Amino acid sequence: MNPKISVILPAYNAEQYLRTAVDSILAQSFKDFELLVINDGSTDFTKEIILSYNDERIRYIENEKNLGLIDTLNKGILLSKGEYIARMDADDICHSSRFQMQIDFMEKNPEYIICSSSRKEFAHSISHFHLSVLPVDDTSIRIHSIFSTPFTHPAVMFRAGIIKENNLFFEKDYKYAEDYQLWIKILQYGKGYNFRMPLLYYRDTPNSQTNIGAGQIEQRKRTISNIQQLALQQQNIVLNQKELDFIYILSLSDKIRNISFEDFSVDFILSFFKKLSLELKSNYPNNEFNVNRVLGKRYLKILLFNLKRLPFTHVMKLALSKSTFFGIYELINEKIGNK
Repeated sequence: MNPKISVILPAYNAEQYLRTAVDSILAQSFKDFELLVINDGSTDFTKEIILSYNDERIRYIENEKNLGLIDTLNKGILLSKGEYIARMDADDICHSSRFQMQIDFMEKNPEYIICSSSRKEFAHSISHFHLSVLPVDDTSIRIHSIFSTPFTHPAVMFRAGIIKENNLFFEKDYKYAEDYQLWIKILQYGKGYNFRMPLLYYRDTPNSQTNIGAGQIEQRKRTISNIQQLALQQQNIVLNQKELDFIYILSLSDKIRNISFEDFSVDFILSFFKKLSLELKSNYPNNEFNVNRVLGKRYLKILLFNLKRLPFTHVMKLALSKSTFFGIYELINEKIGNK
């Protein structure tokens, strides 16, 4: 009998944190899963660590050569036997109730095909973390997706049938943002959800795919911009080139902190958010409040990150927008919701 969940865990020279990651999976309160650990040509003790376990739920798979993350993930999808596929990375840590919470939600809500959660990001100790909060409901997730990835990749669970029936796989053309592009495609087939409660401790290391990708500046810009345009197209929103350049800036906090206000004036920013708000409210007429909240949070970052750089008159002009109010509301709501 096939397991309910297939957990795909690629491992490449992962000896430092692999045991902690695997232990957090094996300790899940929900037990009906297989754990596919795919050794992608490691040269350290990754293989020995996995083979030291005596747990029939572990399926050890060894690539004959290093295939890279994208091919390894796709291989895991094809080899999976479960009704659901869950992702996990070799250096992260799962909350013990993660699978149970995700399965309970997906079983009760068949219109949802993918779910994930907020995350606790840490570097050295899980007691010192940054809470990264993601939008919860489907509408907010779709709005968020025009700026950046709406899910925590290693905390994702999705319905395997949807992926396989529609030939939805990670694509090499979107390297370092392949997950973001796949989520946009998946959302064409059903709804998405994020648990406000963080179900994953996300280890921020210099060797993470996100950090490696961040160093490929021009390639990353092209990739992210292409995915953003895909998300905009799905929501019937047309932007000109300058607006597309600006929405790319809004995808990254570091970019927001370094906005050129000569290229993107305060008047342009106000006009941009007004246009985007009108477009989104037309798409989601019953969810205007969520439109205001998601856009407000992104808008508030511009103001807060650039207070010292802007003249007082420009600060006041930005601050007096209703987007500021909704941004503050959303930040307060997040703090209250995660206490």
